[in-house]
Amino acid sequence: MNAIVLLATLLAQCRRVRSVEYSSFPAYDALIKAGLIEETGVVSSFICNECDQPHDAKIVYEGSQYGYYCPDLGFISKPRSEIIAAQPNLGAFVAQIADALACKRRKSSPIDKDTWRIGAVDSPAGDVVLYLHPTLQDAQDIRDIQAALVGEMKSPFGVVLTSKGTLSVPPYATAQLQDVLSLDPITGKLMAVGDLRTIAGVPEQRNGGRPNDYETALNDLIALRASQGRAMRGRNEEAKALRAEFMAKFPNAKCPSLPTVKRYVTKTRSGS
Repeated sequence: MNAIVLLATLLAQCRRVRSVEYSSFPAYDALIKAGLIEETGVVSSFICNECDQPHDAKIVYEGSQYGYYCPDLGFISKPRSEIIAAQPNLGAFVAQIADALACKRRKSSPIDKDTWRIGAVDSPAGDVVLYLHPTLQDAQDIRDIQAALVGEMKSPFGVVLTSKGTLSVPPYATAQLQDVLSLDPITGKLMAVGDLRTIAGVPEQRNGGRPNDYETALNDLIALRASQGRAMRGRNEEAKALRAEFMAKFPNAKCPSLPTVKRYVTKTRSGS
């Protein structure tokens, strides 16, 4: 599980979780160091599996011990290390996304409840405004973000980043965090792996010549596979995998030939 997938997993739960459930992942330490996860106090409840009927129990502090009460077994103590709470640091996350994308019109606090404005990036057709909302799975999520956007400056294009769900809030597009962001394992900083302007539907400017129908999408796939650790060592193997993934993701688009895909892989790996 890479860092952004782990962060999205925590964000999707919309509550504090027990750090011990996730701290074994190497990505957890990377997110702690980056300031994107914070450990704050202890969780408010715990699932009791000691009795015949598992149930949720409120954590209490009694007699210099943390624990909870089970109707069948009474007070059950728990070491503090097992109930330390962790949650995404959304203020830091939003700020670091804005830094990575050189956003303007930033905001360091939610515009309403769980909806954040990350900022806006320039495009030839107008600003692309970026928002973050934990999940976009149901009607309540849509109502929440629509209410938050009422007082916002309107932009012709926009993207709502989310950890789970694919519902959209027209005219803005929806994108999963792991599809557009990655955490650099060396610098510990966020970086973009997807073209948000393309996701937002910004028309591509033509500079003459025959249009390239696949360059942006192919480059985005190459960067995404590399960020997720899925890139293959051999260029031929990676080109075949990329081509198959391109056809699966864009079934109605013209698919580049295998030599063309291999040329893009070579160009990317050589840094040119």
